[in-house]
Amino acid sequence: MKFLCPQGIGDVAWALFKIQAVRDAIDPTSEISIYLSCGERNVLQDRALDFVRRFDFVDYVEMKVGYEIRKPQIFHPAGYWNYIDDGMYEFEGEKYCVLVPNAALERGIRLEHWLPQYDIDWNIFDQFHVTDEEQSKGEKLRRRLGPYAVFYPGPLGGNTFEGHNRNMLWKPEEWVELGERIHRELGLPIVAVGAQYDYDYYEYMLAPCLNGSSSYWTNLIGETTLGELFSITHNAKFLISYQAGVGIVSTYLRTPTAMFWRERGDSISNHGFLSFENEMASAWVPPAIIESGAHLPLIYKRHGVDYIMSEIKRRGWVE
Repeated sequence: MKFLCPQGIGDVAWALFKIQAVRDAIDPTSEISIYLSCGERNVLQDRALDFVRRFDFVDYVEMKVGYEIRKPQIFHPAGYWNYIDDGMYEFEGEKYCVLVPNAALERGIRLEHWLPQYDIDWNIFDQFHVTDEEQSKGEKLRRRLGPYAVFYPGPLGGNTFEGHNRNMLWKPEEWVELGERIHRELGLPIVAVGAQYDYDYYEYMLAPCLNGSSSYWTNLIGETTLGELFSITHNAKFLISYQAGVGIVSTYLRTPTAMFWRERGDSISNHGFLSFENEMASAWVPPAIIESGAHLPLIYKRHGVDYIMSEIKRRGWVE
């Protein structure tokens, strides 16, 4: 059975939680073939393909350029992406089941309540694979550094002109201050992670603010495979993340994770009003992880360094 899903790592992860139940109800003997919708092919999409291929229950993965899952008026008047409805569609003579959990999540609807007629399997990451060689990356780093914290600062664009940190509500200096407090008060070095496309923000905006603090920072941005990155986050005490697949997947892999979102009403886009409900910050997180205290949603300008530090300590993330 062919499924067409959003292209991002976090976006397609959300669809995967119910994709087996949908297949079992519609065509139970079929294989699961996943196609990711994108406007153009680039390294960002290639990492999403790598991510989906790591699940045992997925039989085939491919990118489909131009198979649009948003309506021509791409911004909904209420401020969400204007997605087409979930269901069966035909693209170039082939039938696809379109699954877009983002439409529900952006409105603050919990993931298990999206398509409620289908059961959710919160345990799909038991079938997610990182190779032994990739896993050793995080283990070796932990032996070399001792216990450490991970920062995912995110890409240049998402921290400047387009994205959740548009106009830098959270500044490079605040990453540096948070790193200094974590090192001084908790005794942890900082490891920065990300893909090659995340390098510019760190190199040109964050690194110049480090000055003498750089001695306890290790920059691995652009130097890891996707599996190595998640090995590094899995071996960390905790992760502080820009809103993206890094923080979403690390949450599912049960690393204590704090992740930033933008306040509802303040658009993440320069091209139109695009703003998600604040409840989206936790609507995708399994209840057991929320109850454990391992998930910390953050809102830019509402939650600063002092709040993050107090929550890390209160939740016992370094114990």
